[in-house]
Amino acid sequence: MTTIKRVWKWLDTRTGASAIEPIAKHPVPPGTTWAYVFGSATLFTFLLQVVTGIALLTTYVSSTEGAYASLEYITNEAFMGYWLRGTHYFGASAMVFLVGTHMMRVILTGSFKFPREVQWLTGSLLLLLTFLIAFTGQLLRWDQIAVWTAVVGGQQIARVPLIGVPLARFWISGDVVNASTLSRYFSLHVVFLPLSIFAVLGIHLYLILRNGISEPPVAGKPVDPATYQQEYDELLEKHSHPFWPDAAWRD
Repeated sequence: MTTIKRVWKWLDTRTGASAIEPIAKHPVPPGTTWAYVFGSATLFTFLLQVVTGIALLTTYVSSTEGAYASLEYITNEAFMGYWLRGTHYFGASAMVFLVGTHMMRVILTGSFKFPREVQWLTGSLLLLLTFLIAFTGQLLRWDQIAVWTAVVGGQQIARVPLIGVPLARFWISGDVVNASTLSRYFSLHVVFLPLSIFAVLGIHLYLILRNGISEPPVAGKPVDPATYQQEYDELLEKHSHPFWPDAAWRD
């Protein structure tokens, strides 16, 4: 422990790392049980996807001739490639499952109510971005399933009133699926969508720290915007516990 304290003091003196202490000690209301871990689990899975995705990028070839062949090489010949690709594949399914479960928990516990409406909106946007990044990721295989998925996706988007046709052309990068379609999906999957998720996620986490974690609802006690903040502060003062280590271990 003495060594750890010395290392922490050395790091804090040079970087101000102790600034994260208020975040670590952020008060958590009573009743935040295992049902509240799915947001953190989704965040962990997203970071896992970023790490494994960057590793896959070192070998993946984003061309119509080389995409599928490069994935075959990763799966069958590259060192631990099957494990890396499998982790990324199942991680995508896990992320979709976890973000959906997190949203259901938010609905069931009324966590979208005052003063957390904007948190709800940013979370809804993160749900949409998660679906998009999962969808574009499966198309990068560029096999028969991926190509026809792109075609079906374009046909469905074209049904959107007024802007459907130009939106579908943007989605498949032209009037037919071609090499530029794969480039479009590749840029969306590895650049635009991850950056968008990071940006919205930053706002989402800031609002959680600002407004606090929602307490479980009480039957017969609706949220009153006029008195809620005072009641919430009193609840935290009397019964809260710090996020670290009391609540963080579950996450």
